[in-house]
Amino acid sequence: MLDLFSLREKLRKAQWLDLSQTLEEHIPNYPTHSRFYHDLWNSYWHGDRALTYQIVMNEHNGTHVDAPAHFISDAHPTSHVTIDRVALSRLVGRGVRLDCRNFRQGETVPQSFIIDWEKGHGPIEADDIVLFNFGWSSHWKLRPDHLPYITDWPGVSMEAAQYLVGKGVAALGVDTLSPDNPAALRGSPIHPVVLERQMLLIENLCNLERLPDFFLFLALPLKILGGSGSPIRAAALF
Repeated sequence: MLDLFSLREKLRKAQWLDLSQTLEEHIPNYPTHSRFYHDLWNSYWHGDRALTYQIVMNEHNGTHVDAPAHFISDAHPTSHVTIDRVALSRLVGRGVRLDCRNFRQGETVPQSFIIDWEKGHGPIEADDIVLFNFGWSSHWKLRPDHLPYITDWPGVSMEAAQYLVGKGVAALGVDTLSPDNPAALRGSPIHPVVLERQMLLIENLCNLERLPDFFLFLALPLKILGGSGSPIRAAALF
């Protein structure tokens, strides 16, 4: 049984860092995805008793996680896992932050970069949540200033993704629109390869440059029946 009092004190003393972009209208989103809308529904300004808004959004708006079903069809039932079937523990665990800010738009992180990083910092292990810090969240702007964020960005190479799959990593996260840069999305994206192996993908993170090498990562998706993904509130504790 958990020592709840000890856990509570450790959580109180930990430093918390929000890794999620704020959901608001006109945020950047993938061109084929519908946008985020936040519409006033009731308000005391208009004589109602309480204030409420209606949210209309895509599962992949803002900081979110891709479930395997996002790219794996139900023709493969063992791999076609929707977000409501993803175990809560998959997005809670040791986080690993890789400083990739030297990579420019259109470039990809090779496997050798990860191996060299491990030699200097320690091994990446099974069930880790590996975050690639490209510094791309600095381009996150509301329309009409969003184009630098969605036009081109760096990504994760196929060999690097397969290396992490082989290690049994639980999730891969980026502070870009996708771990696949535009060229990879047009050719051979890592999305179907890693999702088929049940490695989750987290996109549109922020504040990664403020993280240490290792930390506790915590994020929970909404329980959307049959969902291909979900917005998350991602946080780090260290």
